[in-house]
Amino acid sequence: MSTRNVLDWLETAAARTPEATAFDAPGESLTWSQTADGARRAGSFLASRIPAQSPVLILADKSPACVCAMLGAVYAGCFYTPLDASMPEKRMALIADILKPAAVIFDEKYAQTAERIAGGALRCGLSQALASPVEDALLAGRRAQHIDTDLLYVLFTSGSTGVPKGVSITHRSVIDFVEWACGALQLPEGVRFGSQAPFYFDNSVLDIYCAMRMRGSLFLIPRGDFLFPRRLLSRLAEARVDTVFWVPSAMTAVANAQVLAPGCLPALRRVFFCGEVMPCRTLNRWRAALPEADFVNMYGPTEITDVCAWFRVDRDFADTDSLPIGFPCANTRIVLLDGEICVGGTCLSPGYYNAPEKTAAAFVQNPLRPQIPERLYRTGDLGAYNERGELMFLGRADSQIKRSGYRIELGEIEAALQAAPEVESGCVLYDAAREKIVCAWTGPAQERALRDRLKALVPKYMLPDVWLRMEKLPATGSGKIDRVGVKDLYEHSQP
Repeated sequence: MSTRNVLDWLETAAARTPEATAFDAPGESLTWSQTADGARRAGSFLASRIPAQSPVLILADKSPACVCAMLGAVYAGCFYTPLDASMPEKRMALIADILKPAAVIFDEKYAQTAERIAGGALRCGLSQALASPVEDALLAGRRAQHIDTDLLYVLFTSGSTGVPKGVSITHRSVIDFVEWACGALQLPEGVRFGSQAPFYFDNSVLDIYCAMRMRGSLFLIPRGDFLFPRRLLSRLAEARVDTVFWVPSAMTAVANAQVLAPGCLPALRRVFFCGEVMPCRTLNRWRAALPEADFVNMYGPTEITDVCAWFRVDRDFADTDSLPIGFPCANTRIVLLDGEICVGGTCLSPGYYNAPEKTAAAFVQNPLRPQIPERLYRTGDLGAYNERGELMFLGRADSQIKRSGYRIELGEIEAALQAAPEVESGCVLYDAAREKIVCAWTGPAQERALRDRLKALVPKYMLPDVWLRMEKLPATGSGKIDRVGVKDLYEHSQP
């Protein structure tokens, strides 16, 4: 029988490997049997109090118990939205206002925050939910009502107007994605992931559900470890992590810390990355340290269930090269419309939660097939095929500028910047009001040397006008460069 609900994987893992570790962090661990039990308890609590297909907001630290709460919402026939305590409370309140949750489950230490943002929603402490009695008949009734196009989660991304957008994703989309990922990425049974992504970031979907599907485990790396690369590598080695799926910024920080060396991570066999452009200079440092590992570049916005294109690194690249994003995942269609990457298939979100106008603008009829309804998601990213037929990411459509009659891709300048040996991290922005290209970077590289280096790599009309060396570039909660934050710092530096 085909899988219709992600809980099928959880129940199989709990039945076949009940005592195996499922989710663990320093000082806390749950087996697959314990995870299923905690989720059923939380699900029973919710199902006895709120209707099926209701939104459940979860305000908790990233932990094994938080996973139980998320899956508890699923047992109740509902869908979940994780929040993180590090988010500004104003953003939490905006999300709650859009979502209008039926229930809020929270770590007890965040009870006051939960009370302020919950509105009229049912509120429940995490420990109380996980200690509730299991009501088998109630859960069975909710499961019988389930269809695979029911929502599994809603994750909120940044909106251009400052209002977050809630990306709705169904069970069917996640099932399709995970079945592809486990096969294409050659994940073994018992795979051991090391989790970098917060649960509110879509990279966590692959971590959680591939571990579940393959009856493996997910080690939740403490956030603070990423500030201390040597400690991070020790933690990964001690935890016997064999697979990671991280954002390139996190990998660049490790590479720049000069802690990578052959033999430093003897168990690590699979290195996957997604979420932003991977500088080839960073990739080459990792490949030199892990010559036997499998490296895969993946691409995709939250709206297409995490990943829609992938490229297994099968050859050498110079530090200054751009890495392909490769080929569509199985059962996924990618078309270029006026250079914009547009995606269709089971992977597509039904739309933005409680935002029909935003949905209509981003999810459009495929103009190449007007005879039948076929939706495409407009990513806002530009792409082109190289001579090998591999798809290349060319940057954001809104990062393509025109100046002095020239069309300029800021991403091309940024790739040249990030390849510079003494640049640790960097980004390139455009100040439209002043018509200036702004280059911001960290590391010992000096402006004159950088300027000379870029002169050799990009045309003169693409050279930055403003050079900002910073101690540290702002980062988002998911670890990516916070370009809005960089732009704010730049604006405040201007007279």
